[in-house]
Amino acid sequence: MVRLIHTADLHLDTAFSSRFSKEEAEERRQNLLMAWNSLLSYGIEKKVQAVLISGDLFDSSVVSRSTMEIFLSSIRRNPDLSFFYLRGNHDTENTFRFQENLPKNLFLFSKAGKKYRLNEKLILAGKEYYGNEERTEERTEERTEERTEERTEDAFPECELTESTKSFWDFKEEDCNIFILHGELTESEVKPEGIKEEAQVQGSSGISLKALSHYPIHYLALGHIHKRGEGKFEKLRYVYPGCIQGRGFDEEGEKGFYYLEVDEDTKEIKTEFVPIKEGEFRIVEVQLSEDDDSLLALEKIEEKIKEEACTERDSLRILLKGERSPEGERNLRYLERALSEKFSYVEVKEESRLVLRREEFIHEKSLKGEFLRMVSDSDSLSEEEKEKIILLGIGLLQGEEL
Repeated sequence: MVRLIHTADLHLDTAFSSRFSKEEAEERRQNLLMAWNSLLSYGIEKKVQAVLISGDLFDSSVVSRSTMEIFLSSIRRNPDLSFFYLRGNHDTENTFRFQENLPKNLFLFSKAGKKYRLNEKLILAGKEYYGNEERTEERTEERTEERTEERTEDAFPECELTESTKSFWDFKEEDCNIFILHGELTESEVKPEGIKEEAQVQGSSGISLKALSHYPIHYLALGHIHKRGEGKFEKLRYVYPGCIQGRGFDEEGEKGFYYLEVDEDTKEIKTEFVPIKEGEFRIVEVQLSEDDDSLLALEKIEEKIKEEACTERDSLRILLKGERSPEGERNLRYLERALSEKFSYVEVKEESRLVLRREEFIHEKSLKGEFLRMVSDSDSLSEEEKEKIILLGIGLLQGEEL
C-alpha cells in the first residue's frame, strides 16, 4: 500500500490587495503557509510516501524570499517525504532561479514529460504545458538535471526510455499509472500545432479526456480548477482537489486536499478529502421581510451565521434577500461594523426586492405620490432602473444627500 497526498493551486504569496488592508493581506498570506503546514502535518501522521502538487504552487513569478525559504525548508525538514511538483499557468521556469541547491526530495517535471517509479508497479507521470519557449526550456532542463541527477538515482528513479518503451506515452498495462496535469478538461479531441499524433492530449482548448482514455491511466491528478471535483470518463478517473485555501468569495466553502491509498496490484485507489480549517470565505443568504429594519436584520443575520456554524476566522459576504420597503432603507455600514469585530472580514450586500404597493400611493396627493406614480407607470424604464430611481428619490424627499 502506497500512501500519497494530492494537492494543487496553493498560490503561495498571493497579494490579497483587492479588498484587504496591508496588515490583513499579510495575515492571509501567512494563512496560506499555515494551510501548507497543516497538509504536511497530516502527511507525517499518515506516513505518506509522497506529495503531488498539480501546478500553481506560487501565485506569480515574484516570490518573497521568506515564503520561498519556508517552503523549501519544510521540504528539507521532511526527508522521508518526496514532493513532486508540476508547473501550472501561474508558475514559470524561473520559479527556483535563485535556488542553487534544491532539496533532494523535491522532484520536477518538464515539457517533454517525465515518469517516476514510486514503487515496483506504481508509476507517476507528468507533462508540463506551460512556461516559456522550448529553447529556454531546454536550458532550464539542463540546469535542473545537474541538480537532480544524484538524488533521482536514490529515491523514485526516473523511468528511462528503453527499446520496448520508445515514447513517454507508452504506459504498461501491468503498472498502476498516475498522471499529473494542470488545466481544464474537455471531452473533445485537441490538436495543438507541432505535436505528434500520440501526444495530442492537451492544448489551448484544454485537456482531452477522450485522448487520455486510450491510455491505461488509473488516476488523473489535476490542478487549475479551484473548486473541488472528481469524475470518470469511460474508465479514466480524474480528480481536482481544488485550491488549498480560498482567496476570495469566488472560492467560497470548504477547501483542502486529497489523501490517497494506492494498491498497485489491484490498481485500486482509495481517496479521502481532507478539509483545512484556516478560515473560509462564506456567502450567507438571509431572508428578510419589508418590515425588518437594520436592528431586526442584524438579529436575523446573527441567527443565520450561528446556524451556518461560521467561525471567527471566516470571511463573510452577507446577502440580504426577501423584501424591503422604499422608506426603510437598511444601514449596511452599521451592519458591517456590528459584525466585523466577530469575524475576519464582513461585507453586507442588499439584494432584497423593493416592495411597491401601488394601492397605497395611487391616490396620494403629494409630491411623493406623484413621483411614485410617474416612475412606476414609465414604459421606458426597466424594473431595476425603476427601483434605483425610487430609492434615490425617496431618500432625497426624506432629506438625505446624494
